[in-house]
Amino acid sequence: MTAGSPGGAGTVRAGRPRGWVFVLPLVVFLAAMFLVPLVRLLRLSFSPTDSFNAALPGWSLDKYARVFTESYFYGSLIQTAATALLVAVLCVLLAYPAAYVLARRRPGTLRTLLFVIVISPLLTSVVVRTYGWVVLLSGNGVVNKALVATGLRDQPAQLLTSYPAVVVAVTHVLLPFAIIPLTTALGGQDHNLHRASQTLGAGPVRTFLRVTVPLSLPGVVTGALIVFALAMGIYITPLLVGGVTQPLTGIRVYDQVSTVFDYPVAAALSFALLALTIVSTTLLAGVFRIWERRLHG
Repeated sequence: MTAGSPGGAGTVRAGRPRGWVFVLPLVVFLAAMFLVPLVRLLRLSFSPTDSFNAALPGWSLDKYARVFTESYFYGSLIQTAATALLVAVLCVLLAYPAAYVLARRRPGTLRTLLFVIVISPLLTSVVVRTYGWVVLLSGNGVVNKALVATGLRDQPAQLLTSYPAVVVAVTHVLLPFAIIPLTTALGGQDHNLHRASQTLGAGPVRTFLRVTVPLSLPGVVTGALIVFALAMGIYITPLLVGGVTQPLTGIRVYDQVSTVFDYPVAAALSFALLALTIVSTTLLAGVFRIWERRLHG
């Protein structure tokens, strides 16, 4: 039979449902759950308001003007970007040794146990993990008791509602997102390259710096960018550990919604944060590409 005949292969192929038929429901669902609220939020950010901060019909750039001219708002954007960058660097530095051990460990019970320990925080609510830090850093917490018991302090320190506490807690919450891609990158390396490096006279340290690190750059880049993007938008952990006084954009948005009830300003600040996240992530990706090119000659 020919491909064009009634029983031919061409007819069979034509009778099969196309792949997009199965993908279409998912696309519609994602559009409904993500794009529709996003568009409505964008429209709200251009809404004028009355004296009670209620949105009125029409269009206005007043909210964006406030976001980019009042230090209360644009200062939080700068502080948020700086904090996200710091957290990304700390996560990569802390994740690398853990990922290296996981990648080098042979498959078995111990490696599985270590991997479960690494990903187990992802199975726990962020609120639960954050409250763990609240308990540790409170006036009667473990950290303050240890400081007083060792004589380093005469009285408990004010660890909560501090910027260092926010950085530590956010780093802990986002650390698994750096470990996983780094473990994948380190585990996928060809060990023959390491042996060849040592055969040519390079020691373990030089082999690590000249072979292992350059080959693991995709994991470093992926982990850093994921952590950075997540840290830009996180607000539950900074709010619970640092309080509403922390100058981070997520907390500013929360304050505008829950206290001031100025939803258009909150929407404008949210889109400013989104734009800053996209621009910053793109710039960081470009910097990483330049770094990778230089490392590979």
